[in-house]
Amino acid sequence: MSGIGGAGPYVTAPRGPTSRFELKLAWDYPTHVEKQEGVEGRTTAVQARRALSADEAYASIAGDDARPLLVLRECLKCNGTDDALMTRKEDNERTLLMSRWFHCVKLPPDVLEEDHPYHVLFAEAKPGHLFLAQASGADRVDLTGQQSRTELWDIMEKTLDAAYASDPDAALEKLQKLLDRFDRVDDAIADLKDRIDGFIESGDSDSSKAEKARKELADLETEKAKARADAIRLSELKFREEKQKGRKTAQAPPSAPAGAAGSGSR
Repeated sequence: MSGIGGAGPYVTAPRGPTSRFELKLAWDYPTHVEKQEGVEGRTTAVQARRALSADEAYASIAGDDARPLLVLRECLKCNGTDDALMTRKEDNERTLLMSRWFHCVKLPPDVLEEDHPYHVLFAEAKPGHLFLAQASGADRVDLTGQQSRTELWDIMEKTLDAAYASDPDAALEKLQKLLDRFDRVDDAIADLKDRIDGFIESGDSDSSKAEKARKELADLETEKAKARADAIRLSELKFREEKQKGRKTAQAPPSAPAGAAGSGSR
């Protein structure tokens, strides 16, 4: 990846509901369940409480998802969980957009206990809060929270390069532009809904102006749906062949259906 927009302008205006939805980190909260033989040969599932080996732990949290891992350890005593991922800068949109190509995993604070199934992932004397790795656990990079945003992006990009045959750079640039498009459409939708409400309150809901506003609203909703379909398409990257072996997921999970992100109000 060559990297784009590393020194781009900060985002000063708040994003609309659709953009906020697209920028939301999709966390997974894995738990390890072991199988054991029950009565009369029946297999029953019980919650395991034993530390897994490294290979077992990575396989368990990755599951059938071939995307590289972004693993965050929650902590009750410090703010490192946030700082390790979100540097204290105003612009983290690039980080959030790239996160769609990672399997984002959150592990609870008690992962530090020696009998926790995933303890091996944070077994160091001074464990960090966040690491990136391939689904197998290969190429792991631990983050301290002290890295600059460009350093964080460089680490994320190198991890993505090792996992995907497709280059996310072009998709990132287009997704950034889509956020601006979403904001314009959401603003216009909100304004039209206010106008339509005004017609209803004044008893003019059957007027030609009200009908025109409803038509414009329908057109904007269609435009928004098309833009969201573009976001889904841009989020689909092709894995390197060796990453697909034994995995079911061949692309980043699509966004929610159009309309799920909000009504257009800010």
